Amino acid sequence: MCGIAGILSAPSAGAETGRAPLAGMIAALRHRGPDGEGIEIISDHAPHAPVVMFAHTRLAIQDLSAAGRQPMCDPATGNWIVFNGEIYNFKDLRAELDGEPWRSRSDTEVILRAYRRWGEHCVERFRGMFAFALWDAVAQRLLLARDPFGIKPLYYNVDGGRLVFASEVRALLASGLVDRRLDHRAVRSYLRFGSVESPLTIVENVVALPAGQILQARVDGSDLHWAMQPFVNALTKEPSLLATRPASPADRMRGILEDSVRAHLISDVPVGAFLSGGIDSSAIVALMSQVATTPPRTFSVVFGERQYSEGAFARAVAERYATQHTEIPLSESQLLGMLPEALRAMDQPTMDGINTYVVSRAVREAGLKVALSGLGGDELFGGYPSFSRVQRTRWLGRVPSCARRSAARMTGVLAGAWPRAAKAAELLRYTDPRDVYLLSRRLFDDAAIKGLLTGANGVGRLPVQLPETPPGSDPFHVISRYELGHYMANTLLRDTDCMSMAHALEVRVPFIDRDVVATALAIPSAHKWDAKRPKPLLLDALGDRLPVGVWSRPKMGFTLPFDRWMRGALRAEIETIVADQTQSATVGLRPSAVVAVWQQFLQRPRLTGWTRPWALYVLAKWCALHDVRA
Repeated sequence: MCGIAGILSAPSAGAETGRAPLAGMIAALRHRGPDGEGIEIISDHAPHAPVVMFAHTRLAIQDLSAAGRQPMCDPATGNWIVFNGEIYNFKDLRAELDGEPWRSRSDTEVILRAYRRWGEHCVERFRGMFAFALWDAVAQRLLLARDPFGIKPLYYNVDGGRLVFASEVRALLASGLVDRRLDHRAVRSYLRFGSVESPLTIVENVVALPAGQILQARVDGSDLHWAMQPFVNALTKEPSLLATRPASPADRMRGILEDSVRAHLISDVPVGAFLSGGIDSSAIVALMSQVATTPPRTFSVVFGERQYSEGAFARAVAERYATQHTEIPLSESQLLGMLPEALRAMDQPTMDGINTYVVSRAVREAGLKVALSGLGGDELFGGYPSFSRVQRTRWLGRVPSCARRSAARMTGVLAGAWPRAAKAAELLRYTDPRDVYLLSRRLFDDAAIKGLLTGANGVGRLPVQLPETPPGSDPFHVISRYELGHYMANTLLRDTDCMSMAHALEVRVPFIDRDVVATALAIPSAHKWDAKRPKPLLLDALGDRLPVGVWSRPKMGFTLPFDRWMRGALRAEIETIVADQTQSATVGLRPSAVVAVWQQFLQRPRLTGWTRPWALYVLAKWCALHDVRA
């Protein structure tokens, strides 16, 4: 796991650029890779040759020796690579590619050798999480590639004859080559969902490389030409033949989960696990204990507020599997103390992620570089309210639409202006899974967004970027694909990456594995929905490995008690920002509307929800920290 950056430019633009932008980017990425760094100026010194520069900061996980350092060159071809991520099947690929001596034991060298053999089609063979840049010396082209689920980030900016890329948006800002200008479309996207939808970013003209895509770029004279091509679409392909195999769905799921966890444990350093006490993280720990040779180290955050703390459930799992368990107590005063650095760790504004920052810091301080997470379990096995809501639409579909609209209007009148109550009323209108999903994930509605934004910034609609679904998909699988390709990709994975890598901690996600996802999406939804049990397919796959108390209680989710803390020790900090009319105007927000959202929360926090004022605070604070303006 690392930080990568680089520049491809026409000769004239490259001469103006020099090494300073690379130095700025590598300094901005140093937290991602404290174990080493390197810069390589790649050029054949021909008069009209493009200028290619790569930079890398290293977190040593596989092959801890100097042989694993980057940028790395393939001496047989002159190709160069900078790589961020893990290829879990690299040993199998290495055996397939054997034939000449290897210079390292790293998966990076395997990527170079795989590209030499299969060209850009090599990415289709990789099982893992990855973002890499590869310079093809013969074809004189740059390739940027990102894994099928977008687990690892990669951003780029094209300006005339120059392309700049990096693992983080902030690194591109640190290059000095990108204007610190707010993207108004991204602000609307952020207000709608609490994070910016890919491929937009909060900074204008900085683009997220879409998951499962390869960008190819080359220089012709003073011009830069580039194009995008998908190499896999893991969410829209037709269900595989896995569904017709003779083993029961639970048996198939158990086998593939064990295999995934075993693959995700490949490392030259110890691997721990996040353990919140919920079903997903508990399942990962149970599976680790099944396939690992030693008991895992586990970590959980606990609060004094019992209604938020899952510490007792995490302890029950830790005791069952005799893990080396660490509890991380967190109070509101402690959070207030670490909040400035947590906000600085955000690569883009987000309403989520602070919880991951807290637990990641503790895991790293315990001496670990790698931890497994249960992220993805809710998306695959039906853990979110969107799944239960779409099940209710089958009943609502039998009610005439006029009756539903009338009931929604009446309920809306009773709900008044309180966002949570109004959302519940609006759900009565919809029976289509797309509508149910978008409403479930909505932060501010269109009218509220228009009221929050100043002038022309609030005019016009921004299309929602939802993944396509195969024809004939049932509602459960439609929601599953939406959650995987939208909320998980745009919020959870992005936040997990930046908040963990702020502490140089690599987080691996065994549920978001190509084989696990393919298997889960191929199993009929009848095995995944049970009104009496949460996530029945996952529970059936695990058998009796989880304590009953872990799954027989109401779902909590790994969240901090913000609704209380924002009215306590955090209140003064938030009010300082929301009451600052200049800062609100700087990011294109109407100051009076921002204050109104805050006051509404203080009056009726449960009916308003803490996420709305928190999202506005984070947006204004992040832009102030990074001098990004409308």
